Amino acid sequence: MKARIGWLQSNVGIVGGAEMSSGALVQNAPDWAEVVHCPPNKRPPDDIDLFVIQNQVTYGARWIEELALKPVVKHVRDPWYAGSAVLRRWLLDNADLLIFSSPVQVRLFDYPFDAPHVIVPPPVDLAPFREAALPENEREGTIFVGRADVFKGAHEAVDWALRNEEKLDIYGNNRWMDFGRLPGYITIHGEIPYHRMPYVMGKAKRYFCRPMWPEAFGRTVVEAWAAGCELLVDEDRIGAMWWIKHKPEALEFTAAVGAFWEAVKWVCDS
Repeated sequence: MKARIGWLQSNVGIVGGAEMSSGALVQNAPDWAEVVHCPPNKRPPDDIDLFVIQNQVTYGARWIEELALKPVVKHVRDPWYAGSAVLRRWLLDNADLLIFSSPVQVRLFDYPFDAPHVIVPPPVDLAPFREAALPENEREGTIFVGRADVFKGAHEAVDWALRNEEKLDIYGNNRWMDFGRLPGYITIHGEIPYHRMPYVMGKAKRYFCRPMWPEAFGRTVVEAWAAGCELLVDEDRIGAMWWIKHKPEALEFTAAVGAFWEAVKWVCDS
């Protein structure tokens, strides 16, 4: 008999790394798990066996009444600065398991927590990036990929390019940021379809990522690494770098998916 997994995940109109890896976890759920999506404005079904919580910024403190009835796994995907502070505190104190994305995330996490935790990297399909990697002598320039906002480090990337007079290409949503008039060697491309990203990374010489706030994981860093880019990153603040340096085999897609669902099953069987 399948376990019914109540899946809480906010739709905030942005499909970033957390949303992509969450989708991969649902699509690759094991045979023993039936994922039941639980929107924030509806009461969940009574026959849920366990709740898994992803990004929950649209779920208020009223959900505590429902969550208290069943085992709860909270997947901590970011610094968790947004959403209900009351719900956050309840989950940090009462969840049956917290899943973090890297030892770096745990070390830099701002909020004390009493709930047990494990560390599992989010799943990323690395094969297209490895296949798109060009030889070193055919690569050029530096790229930045992500929301072009102050927190993700786009301004740091632009400043680096200005100081070094280096070619820089920025890909991602830039509606929150005006960089002003830039020299010709810096190009703002905006968003491109995700299926094109392996080819963009595969021909770039370097990848720049020095965000202002800690990256719990940093999906684009792993993709750039798989595509063969030289990484210009802040290793102490980007969780993906711990896996790349210490346990790269855990970054394989099937390994990451399996580790996540093993953790959920442990709570389900407890």
